[in-house]
Amino acid sequence: MSEQKYTYWLRSGIYSGLQKAAVLLFGIGSVLVLTRTLPIADMGTWNLFLIFTAFIEVIRHSLIKNAVIKYLNTSDKAEHAAIHSASFALNCITTLVILLLIVAFIGPAGRLLKAPSLAGTMYWFLPGLLLLIPFSHFEWVQNSNADFKGIFWAYLFRQGTAFGLIIISLLAGVHINLTLLAIYYNVGILCGALVSGLFARKYLTGRTKIDLAWTRKLWHFGKYVFGTNISASVFRNTDQMVISYYLSTASVALYGVCLRISNLVDVPSQVLADILFPKSAQMMENGNMEKVKFYYEKAVGAVLAIGLPVSLVVLLLPRLVLYIIAGPEYQVAAPILQITMLYGLFLPFIKQFGTIMDSIGLPKTNFAVTTITAVCNIFICWAFTRYFGLMGAAYGTMTSYGICFLITQVILYRKIGSSLSNTFRHMILFYPDIVSVLQQKILLKWKAR
Repeated sequence: MSEQKYTYWLRSGIYSGLQKAAVLLFGIGSVLVLTRTLPIADMGTWNLFLIFTAFIEVIRHSLIKNAVIKYLNTSDKAEHAAIHSASFALNCITTLVILLLIVAFIGPAGRLLKAPSLAGTMYWFLPGLLLLIPFSHFEWVQNSNADFKGIFWAYLFRQGTAFGLIIISLLAGVHINLTLLAIYYNVGILCGALVSGLFARKYLTGRTKIDLAWTRKLWHFGKYVFGTNISASVFRNTDQMVISYYLSTASVALYGVCLRISNLVDVPSQVLADILFPKSAQMMENGNMEKVKFYYEKAVGAVLAIGLPVSLVVLLLPRLVLYIIAGPEYQVAAPILQITMLYGLFLPFIKQFGTIMDSIGLPKTNFAVTTITAVCNIFICWAFTRYFGLMGAAYGTMTSYGICFLITQVILYRKIGSSLSNTFRHMILFYPDIVSVLQQKILLKWKAR
């Protein structure tokens, strides 16, 4: 395959890939440090805190992000000021509603999950929640323009600042606790928002144009994506919530470390989802369904080509990986890590399914599939964990992902004509193709000298 066919992916993907890699590496770095610093029960509570904050960001992104990207890429430039204003207004309203819900319900939630320190840690996060308003607005504006450079630097400063403060505290002999971690988390958001604003300002219209029609339009598109992503988030976190309820926060810590490691496979999928959505939205606008099919199969094939070797290494050496990343106390989770790595291979198919459904104007289908499988996952994980303990949660989640994979493949075949054979063909061809592209680039640079 020619270099030209990879140009879009390489150019757009490098900064998006670096951003996701930075988030992952700082996450792994924090695991390396905190598993050796915090008591295992506090580490479990911190995992629950990260689940709740990630859930909050999913809510805000779901209602606004995809709608902004879609309409900024398919609407006349004269409408952009109204779209920006409508997205910012929805951003503010959504964030304030979430803040009130946290204040009202985080206490009972902490008691239900047997995590008494969770409520206090979430209260310290509230200033950071407000800082997410400008941070996310700047991110969405850049994402809409397929400019990932500023997003990379914003996340690098956000994650790097929080991680750097942890390291400085340890070197200074400061005792790390959950409150301090929440404060550092907020400082990271502040630094990220300032950096993101510098890069996003060239895309901001500088005009405020409140248009209720556009606000309603963004809301009506976003409500299905919102429901879908809420269901997806429930799907991905049900196992940890059930573990906390039935077992303990210490068990959550063991399971959470395994999920952090298995997320290595999911990073390329996140990168290509950011790139694929605006591209497939444009193809759909032009009525080119064959191109949509091509981009889906190519994206999943590329993700599998990158993720499969990593998965095999972890599957063969789970105890060694856990010892390096989390320390000897967490090695007992080796069987769980193997299961999470296996079901992580379903994620590229499922995640790109959602991206394609949203971009071709079928968010209702995506919502229905994700919601049904999320509800099934609650009952499956509940039953498996209740009768088989910690391993049951892993087996239950793998069962649910298998069901979701089968459903999504049938729908994709009917809607865009995709096939697994084409996907695996792209996976195999990825290796020689990417080597060829890199060789051509190196040769061109050599000739230029």
